[in-house]
Amino acid sequence: MMTRDALRAALAHMEEALAKTRRNIAGIERRMRDHAEAETIRRRPTARYYHRRMSRWTGADEAEYQRILEALAGITFVELSRLDRKAERQDRAIEALRQKYGVNAPRPRIVIARRRFPGTF
Repeated sequence: MMTRDALRAALAHMEEALAKTRRNIAGIERRMRDHAEAETIRRRPTARYYHRRMSRWTGADEAEYQRILEALAGITFVELSRLDRKAERQDRAIEALRQKYGVNAPRPRIVIARRRFPGTF
């Protein structure tokens, strides 16, 4: 049986580890998007200049961006799926510990924007 202080410390440590895993996933996805955008700009230089309020990003640019992003997602699929499984295990472990000791306090809210890439997961 854990004391309240030990339980609180264990849960805080587990929540921090889960948050770190989720930040790693978000960082990998952000780097993939940034790399795909930079690669698209490198491959498709813009010849025309529009009014400053108009976007220079065309439909063909978007299609190329999506192709590059899907290729990168295929390369990093193994790492992302491993981290997703790790986050799910950590989440289940936290819930099991909270249920075992009857912790009713709300879990800390950690908001990390996640964007899944089409056709990868």
